[in-house]
Amino acid sequence: MGHPKLAATLLLMVLMTSTSGCMGLIAARESVESLRDPAYDSLNNKKLTIAHEFTTLTNYSTEYVNRSTFTVTEQTTEIDIYFKVTFELSESPLFPDLFFDNETHYVRATLTDSEGRVQWEQDVSEDASPLEERLQPIPSFALGEWELEVRARGGGQNTVDSLRDQFLLIVTVTNTCVQYPLVDDCA
Repeated sequence: MGHPKLAATLLLMVLMTSTSGCMGLIAARESVESLRDPAYDSLNNKKLTIAHEFTTLTNYSTEYVNRSTFTVTEQTTEIDIYFKVTFELSESPLFPDLFFDNETHYVRATLTDSEGRVQWEQDVSEDASPLEERLQPIPSFALGEWELEVRARGGGQNTVDSLRDQFLLIVTVTNTCVQYPLVDDCA
C-alpha cells in the first residue's frame, strides 16, 4: 500500500515543479495567448506627397525639381497615384497664350522603378483634372528603391485675384502586413 502514496507524491512533485518558475511562466503565457484573438492580414498605406505653389512671376525663370524615393517590398500590393495641376496664372485671360508654351509652364512627373523602367509619367502644360492611376504587380513589382522625379515651372502673383500655378502629386504605396490584436503597428 506504500506504492500508491509514493506515486501520488512523485506526481504532485512533478506538477509543482512544472507550474512554478520559468516553466510555469510558459504554461501561463500559453493559456493567456489562447484567449487572445488571432492575427490577421491587414493593409498598410504609406503616402508620399509633393505639392508646390508658384507665388511670383520670377518663378518662370527657375525650374522646380524634386526627387523622392520610396521602397517597394514583397508585401507591396499596389501603388496609387493622384495628380492634379492648376495653371491659374498661365491660363489667365490677363496673359496671352503666345507667352506661355510647354517650355515656360509645365509639370513633368516620372515614376521609375528600381530597375530603371518608367512605370508612370505625365507631362502637362495646362490644367489637369485630378488624374488617378493604380499600378498593379504584374506579376510582381521590381523590388527596391523607386524614384519619383518632378520638374515644374510656373508663376504666380498676389496683386490681381492671387493667381498661382500649382500642383499636387500623391503616391500611396499599399503593403500587406500581419496585424496582431492589441498592437498598433503592422508587422
